[in-house]
Amino acid sequence: MYWLSRSRQPAYRDFGLERIVVDGWSRPVSMRSSPAGPFCTCREFDLDGEPADRPVVVVAAPLSGHFAFIMREVVAGLLPTHRVLVTDWTNAAHVPVSFGAFGFDDNIATIVALVRAARAGGPVTLLGICQSVVPSLAAAAILADRTPPHAPDGLVLIAGPVDPLANPTTVVDNLRQHPLAWYRDNVLRPVEDGLPGGGRMVYPAETQLAALEAYWGHHYWDGGEIFLKSTFDDGLDPVRFPFEELYASIMDLPAEFFIDNIDTVFHRTALVSKSLTWRGRKVDCSALTSTALMTIEGGKDNIAAPGQTRAAHDLSPEIDGRRRGHLLVPRAGHFSLIHGSTWRNDVLPSVLDFLTRSVFIASEVRISP
Repeated sequence: MYWLSRSRQPAYRDFGLERIVVDGWSRPVSMRSSPAGPFCTCREFDLDGEPADRPVVVVAAPLSGHFAFIMREVVAGLLPTHRVLVTDWTNAAHVPVSFGAFGFDDNIATIVALVRAARAGGPVTLLGICQSVVPSLAAAAILADRTPPHAPDGLVLIAGPVDPLANPTTVVDNLRQHPLAWYRDNVLRPVEDGLPGGGRMVYPAETQLAALEAYWGHHYWDGGEIFLKSTFDDGLDPVRFPFEELYASIMDLPAEFFIDNIDTVFHRTALVSKSLTWRGRKVDCSALTSTALMTIEGGKDNIAAPGQTRAAHDLSPEIDGRRRGHLLVPRAGHFSLIHGSTWRNDVLPSVLDFLTRSVFIASEVRISP
């Protein structure tokens, strides 16, 4: 399995999206980078020659240990119709201790800031995936509650644990098995000297990779998603970016975030119990009124099983039925929802159709007197 030694672990991985094929033509892609704090860089992708006021999708990449370039096929799929902004999280081993901590609140704050900035143009959709689903839903609710003009027109949530107890998986059970103190004592460690983040406490990449290797080995022999992607890589560019490399390119996570995420999402189920706060105020998903909401799940997802993401609809009762959507892809596992033929043929067309219909309605509602 792909792995770089710790001394060679980069701060980021390149998305490798220099050109994409649109309607049979190869089109150049531009990328601009802007800092979103020491723990994140915003990557802005667009097709060369397109107008600056195209609709925007803010892709909140999961802060789950994978480098954000695992989202490259999501970005490529959206580019023909949208300008795409991505949260490219920094490998915590490259963030000096002097920059302080980074927790779950900071994860939300980064997404809030990027959506605010994107609102300067046309319609904006926020897309959260896996770990980023909960902070994305929270960010959209916070904007709708506190500064309604900045709320996203659309919110697409893919395979994330809004309510992990709706259909618990082994992942959920394992994360709830130990108290937080156990994780602090047994899992975290400091970054070694010689790296920019020397001395910073992290959830180390090696530990995450060991868990991914165990998951890979356990599910390889069941003939499902992992087996198929190992024997027939259906990605856009399996030579330069094989699925195994996307899957196994892992970075260190800030210790504060790692503990906060387990506590907030899996121990307290804070969104469902309505105990989530951000900067001193409760997060109220019922504030979402003019944002279109789509949830997407895989029928064979054994990380965020069906029901966990769809729970976002129950938490957002004020959204009109015309601006709701749910897609269950019966044969899809977790990673197929963002990579390969299932993403391209099943998920992406449904997302684009939803954005065309529902986000346009949401934009009309927002600008109506």
